[in-house]
Amino acid sequence: MFWTPLINFEEKLGANLGEFAGWKMPMTYTSYQEEHMAVRTKSAFFDLSHMGRLRITGKLQEFENLVAKKVSDSSPGTMVGPTAFLNDKAGFVDDVMTYKVSESEFLVVTNAINREKVINWIRKNSSLEVEDLTFDLVMIALQGRGIWEVAEKPDLSPLQFKLNAKFEGHEVFLLSRSGWTGEDGLEFWAKPEVAQSILERLIARGVKGAGLVARDSLRQEMGFVLYGEDIGEDVNPVEARYWVYSLDKDFIGKGALLDILRTGVDRLRIGIKLPKNQRVIPRNSSKIKIAGKEVGYVTSSTFSPYLSRVIGMGYLSSRHFLMGGNAEVEVRGKDYSVKLSDFPLFK
Repeated sequence: MFWTPLINFEEKLGANLGEFAGWKMPMTYTSYQEEHMAVRTKSAFFDLSHMGRLRITGKLQEFENLVAKKVSDSSPGTMVGPTAFLNDKAGFVDDVMTYKVSESEFLVVTNAINREKVINWIRKNSSLEVEDLTFDLVMIALQGRGIWEVAEKPDLSPLQFKLNAKFEGHEVFLLSRSGWTGEDGLEFWAKPEVAQSILERLIARGVKGAGLVARDSLRQEMGFVLYGEDIGEDVNPVEARYWVYSLDKDFIGKGALLDILRTGVDRLRIGIKLPKNQRVIPRNSSKIKIAGKEVGYVTSSTFSPYLSRVIGMGYLSSRHFLMGGNAEVEVRGKDYSVKLSDFPLFK
């Protein structure tokens, strides 16, 4: 079991701790609904220190051969992603975010559950050097519609980053700008004591702490996948409708991906919305039906505080991919009506 380095600080803030992917970390601080709405209306911070952070060094072409999206056309200081490492059958080894530091140095953020697998996979498939930075640095995300009212706005365009940057009067290892919740925001990697000092300043200005549960509901509103729930080694990007690849270059899994594009797929990822008065939460593998016939299954589901309704996602037979149509989801032997919807679900 690993612990986020800020666990003592976060407990003093009232964090309710739980386990995820072998890490002890905040699940909630108050309620996930309150934390979720803080992002949609104001601002919040997330401790993402459980996610893997790797430094990769070596030849650009070797790295290009591993990652599905093209890196060589991007300038140093650019985030390339989301993208993925794919297996020989075009299934997801992991979906990742990459950072091009130079023509021979790259940073990669992995899912917590896949950190060791990704390290071993890179070493198996290349001569690139891999350094694990996960336990040296804290990773914090600041997200929210009102984030720039309380936090210093970096001189970065979306999907740009800087190393050894200044933020809120401190030097951080990395400062990047992205909006994975559907709102604006940034991420910084820093030593634990630096991260805590920055967070103390931001909390004093009203930035709320948010845990893993709110992170899950926010990503579902956006239609973003969770590895192990919505994607895995047996799911390919076409089925997932997750456009993480470039076809004008070679990479592991490209041949299989081209075959999939030629022949088509039997299932496609789709969003679902239940009526506002229906609070039942479908579980992973709950059946999706159309006119009484089983045509798919749920992978993720949650109550959306922003929409005041239950939402989720799953996979539907491509022959029944009736976007905007009606279906049913079976929960504990009873069928409930759902609307088949595209992503993002909250807009």
